[in-house]
Amino acid sequence: MATATIAPAESQGFTSWFWEFLKSELAPYPGRGVMVARIVIAATITMILTMTFRVPGGALGAIVAFIISRENFATTAKFTISVMTALIMVTLFVPIGARMFASAPFTHFFWEIFSLLLIFFLLRTLSNFAVATISGIIGTAAVGIWYLPGPAERNLELTLWQILAPAIGAAVTIVVEAVFHAFQKQDQIKEGLDSRLQAMENMLACYASGTTIPAQVEGALTQYATVTVGSLRRFLARARYTDLYRAQMSAVISLVARSVEFAAALSHTQPYISRADSELAARLAQEIAEIRQFLKTGQKPPMFETTGASSNIALLKEIESMIALIPRVIEGSASLEAFRVLGGMPEPESGFLRSDAFTNPDHLRFALSGCLAGTLCYVVCAGIAWRGPLSTALLTCVLTALSTIGASRQKQFLRVVGTVIGGFIFGLGAQIFILPNIDSITEFTLLFVAVSMVAAWVGTASSRLSYCGLQIAVSFDFIHLNDFAIQTSLTIGRDRTVGVLLGIAMMWLAFERLQPTTATDEMVRTFTRNLRLLGDLSVYSLQPHDAASIVGIRKLRDQIYANFSNVNSQSDAVPFELGKLRPQHMAARDRMRHWQAVLRTAYLLQLAILQYRVFGSTEKLSETSEKMLQEFDQSCAQTLNDMAAYLEAQRTWETSSPRSLAQSIESPAFPPELAAAATDSTLLPGSLFSLAHELLKILERLREQMLAAPLFALE
Repeated sequence: MATATIAPAESQGFTSWFWEFLKSELAPYPGRGVMVARIVIAATITMILTMTFRVPGGALGAIVAFIISRENFATTAKFTISVMTALIMVTLFVPIGARMFASAPFTHFFWEIFSLLLIFFLLRTLSNFAVATISGIIGTAAVGIWYLPGPAERNLELTLWQILAPAIGAAVTIVVEAVFHAFQKQDQIKEGLDSRLQAMENMLACYASGTTIPAQVEGALTQYATVTVGSLRRFLARARYTDLYRAQMSAVISLVARSVEFAAALSHTQPYISRADSELAARLAQEIAEIRQFLKTGQKPPMFETTGASSNIALLKEIESMIALIPRVIEGSASLEAFRVLGGMPEPESGFLRSDAFTNPDHLRFALSGCLAGTLCYVVCAGIAWRGPLSTALLTCVLTALSTIGASRQKQFLRVVGTVIGGFIFGLGAQIFILPNIDSITEFTLLFVAVSMVAAWVGTASSRLSYCGLQIAVSFDFIHLNDFAIQTSLTIGRDRTVGVLLGIAMMWLAFERLQPTTATDEMVRTFTRNLRLLGDLSVYSLQPHDAASIVGIRKLRDQIYANFSNVNSQSDAVPFELGKLRPQHMAARDRMRHWQAVLRTAYLLQLAILQYRVFGSTEKLSETSEKMLQEFDQSCAQTLNDMAAYLEAQRTWETSSPRSLAQSIESPAFPPELAAAATDSTLLPGSLFSLAHELLKILERLREQMLAAPLFALE
């Protein structure tokens, strides 16, 4: 399956699983080295400028160089403008608020609380999460400066310096990106398509020769199926192409993306194929080579025709259909409306705040919980008159603030690991063994570059590990870049460590003990929502020339994709949850991860059927076949909705569902006469028949797996 690409930890020993996890996350991929170089160069130049001109708060400038998006030059420039806007807002808010309320201890306390509330509210409602994170980092630094009444002039001066340092980091980053952009002449869209097609070509060549698929080929397909083609679509959206070429390339991107997903699923389910299928694989490998030649030279590939030969592997036939469509798209023999159906062009970017910023009560609950955690940190530090840990504690609250227990714990765990590596090993280790022996900025720069390279490499991993890379940089920079001399005192490292532990403890109290929302519950809820959306997709009436219909299918697909990603991220967070129900939650996680892979394959087949209805106009269906197909779609939708209701009840009670609920899906998913029709190749064209037959088997299998044991049952 396309999503069943990583063996779950439960099927391996922890040591072997963890080693494989690190290897997959830290393995190089195309463009990773260049990305790391850009991050390190920007951070290093920022460090040199802040140290040379003695800018207080230089750590914030270097951290900004890690956070700013580097998707492309246009994105980086737009992101930098957003960062500057956030800095201006902080510049106006802090002095005005402090001047009005920070002079008296009583009003000062409530001003601090309001500031924390605003920080967490923006963290949840700003449309750009990275901008929200930077705003939170700067805001907590300002709160740490004003935590007790003092000389207002000095506090204001330090606050403005804290704002200048990130501005320097943003400016340096945009200059570095402009330089790289000037020397980077490759077409990123064609390069991305070529690398994906090459991975598929290598897999098909292995099938054709009867050899085992190499691990690196399987890993490449897995990675491309996981990250999808979102970056390529964004490149296309911002490129200066004609409408015709943009629509054509949009469809090519989507066809290649779909092919990669099928290929990833095929590589994990079919290590070897029959002789007849190997001949088909050899022909497809040759066709892909011709498409890659077109991407390099511009010479249009010949028109490919599907063989129509029977195959026992539906996914291989679907790859054939995808590849055959690409020359038609390039030639322009299909309508632009049909291209746009598969194009999946991103929706226009939202405004500064989310559309539901002031209507969704979850945002306010999140802000109140985060404010409570930050306030408790403030009260503890003020109560014992220990200012050292406060800034780090507040920063920990901001950087680990998420809406579910498991996800928050996951970030807290990565923050602790990053703090140990960046603070204790690199930070304190350098103070003890390296810094006493150096006396120049050049030597310190070499040390900074080495640590930044490690942090940037980890930071360019997937979302499961990248946060740890940011924490390595944050911990090291806060120890060594906030002063203008080589820092040999161990007190700072001690205070940072205490601050991290204090922040984690208060976040645990505010988010877990006072408003528990488990990652398990969110995982099951999202999976259930996806079952219903797939039911809607089964009966969706797509009209290629109807703009509203095209927009509707895009939104539905975007929601389904987002839910698949959310289920994966929440399942990664479940192991971090503790309590008496943890064994049941881990059992549910195991089942959900397996069902997710099955459901993802069903989704791909549904899209293939939908695509057939758009591009398959040459094969007219009889009235009987059309009626049977409509009934089949209705049965698919009903089956998916029944399974959603079955899981929803179990999520509510966390027990076995009543017998009456189980009976709702114990009956056959499809009426016997309809199931027989779907397995009759004389009623449907060959490709459509294989799709319907495969989808029927997958939904039946998923239904049987759900009935095998309750969701939370321990085997």
